[in-house]
Amino acid sequence: MFEEYKLIIVIIFVAVMFIPVTWQALQRRKLNPPPMASNDRKLFRLWRSDPQSYERQYGEMDRKYIEAQKQKNQNTD
Repeated sequence: MFEEYKLIIVIIFVAVMFIPVTWQALQRRKLNPPPMASNDRKLFRLWRSDPQSYERQYGEMDRKYIEAQKQKNQNTD
């Protein structure tokens, strides 16, 4: 009897293991982190766990980076 349900059990096991990981990956794609946090895993984790702390520590650098990118794009146009 167990042999008949072996494939079903394996499929259920795989689904239970991979659905949460896939869901988290899809949710992370929807996020729009600041420039420094998008390039650094440590800063990304800080931004996710405590956005206010991230803003206090790195907010000014992010704003300067965004402003520099705007000026760069204006110069190329």
